[in-house]
Amino acid sequence: MMNDNKGQLALATVALISAGALVTVVVLQYLFGLPPCDLCYLQRVPYLLNLVMSVLGMMPVVALHEKRNILMYCGFLFILSVVFSGYHVGVEELWWAGPDSCSGGGILSMEGLAAALNQSAQPSCQEPAAQLFGISIAGYNFITSAVLAGFCFWGVQLKIWWNKQ
Repeated sequence: MMNDNKGQLALATVALISAGALVTVVVLQYLFGLPPCDLCYLQRVPYLLNLVMSVLGMMPVVALHEKRNILMYCGFLFILSVVFSGYHVGVEELWWAGPDSCSGGGILSMEGLAAALNQSAQPSCQEPAAQLFGISIAGYNFITSAVLAGFCFWGVQLKIWWNKQ
């Protein structure tokens, strides 16, 4: 039973950190007025999926080996988050171009100009909404997601957590 608790604890850790990350970005958006760009919204998806999967994985009806699989899937979702946030950091640092929805794309006609003027102001993915110690929110997401992916895969490899006594 102790091993089951360690697997539960790993899933609870993923759930709490995922929920905390989502609450943090919503607070930054609505209380501090930092508007997210399209890539910012995309980076929320792995956290939301990890929150749902880890909470479902903590249910008592889920077998221990399935909890382990869920933790592994959470690790893969955090790798996806590393990719999303790494791409966003690259766009912010101007290492590569972002999607047209973030950078505005090229306006090649009068109709395109009129459509661009009629759209609400969408924040640019190239300009970080906030930085702390020279690292943007996307940069912190990159670091956090990499650490959490490592935690998930480390937890999956700890056989003592997953073997019934």
